Amino acid sequence: MPDFFSPDVIAVNGVQLAVYEQRPEGEAKPWPVVLCHGMPELAYSWRHQFAPLAEAGFHVIAADMRGVGRSQIFPEKSDYTLAKRLDDMCGLLDHFGYEQGIFIGHDFGGTIVWGMGLYHQDRVKALCACNSPFADMPMDPLDLYNQLYGPKNYFAYFQTQECEDKFNEDPARTFRFYARRDTGEGTNLSRSRQHDPESIAHVHWIHDDETTWPGEVILNDEELDYYASAYTSTGFGGALNWYRCLPLDYEYQKQVYADGLPTITVPVLAVGSELDFIAAHHFYDLLDGYCSHWQKVVIENAGHWTQQEQPEALNAVLLDWLKDISQ
Repeated sequence: MPDFFSPDVIAVNGVQLAVYEQRPEGEAKPWPVVLCHGMPELAYSWRHQFAPLAEAGFHVIAADMRGVGRSQIFPEKSDYTLAKRLDDMCGLLDHFGYEQGIFIGHDFGGTIVWGMGLYHQDRVKALCACNSPFADMPMDPLDLYNQLYGPKNYFAYFQTQECEDKFNEDPARTFRFYARRDTGEGTNLSRSRQHDPESIAHVHWIHDDETTWPGEVILNDEELDYYASAYTSTGFGGALNWYRCLPLDYEYQKQVYADGLPTITVPVLAVGSELDFIAAHHFYDLLDGYCSHWQKVVIENAGHWTQQEQPEALNAVLLDWLKDISQ
């Protein structure tokens, strides 16, 4: 496992990225595995995956995405577009001398994985999305979410300074709010255990008394302190800016693919979880229209934070898939 307190800081695409890596003892496979974290997360979220993937012969690379952790923070919202974050990933491949990589993303890291498959497919050997359904937005995502789920949806609240201030007020509390497992009554991501307007407005429950939050925290004290310390240093603004750039990302998609998205032809693994209702696995069933070679796996007894809730189960799925695609 890498030393998550001492990353290599690498300059790529005009940004200083904190990069964590683990190499196999023998000769590495031709393609690295690039792990892309979501929000609110860090490369540390993949701590349980580094060793198994390296032992399987892969060079494993994960970065704190721009704006969080030990990576560079930018002042402008426009510095966080999907296009720039994809160029960061291409820069990582270039830095390490790889033509292609295997990209695995969780949560909003899935937008990077799907984006690599759409905009930089020549740099991708295969891709895996964990708890991150593919989204072909027919309109500006902020307008779409307002129409589908009402004005209190979390996309809308993430745009506000009030939300950022609340997250920054007590980062440990923010992580206790989000990083919870379902013990039978849902979590703050979906108390109804449905993908419904109430759940899509979940973020407003952060203002409630903590004793009202269902489920239990999945992080031990050491893990919680790592996340909280990192976000105390940076604030949540950078991570929220990924969501604030969604209209810009939509305009970029329309510009590049005015006639519709291309088919992703590289192997795709779609990983969902039984108890993840905010990114429900049934949304993957739409992939036939976008991917030519894909498969779906559902991890039992896991919620949204699969790689931290059920790491052994996820690792087994990833290793089986990687064995198949690397033969």
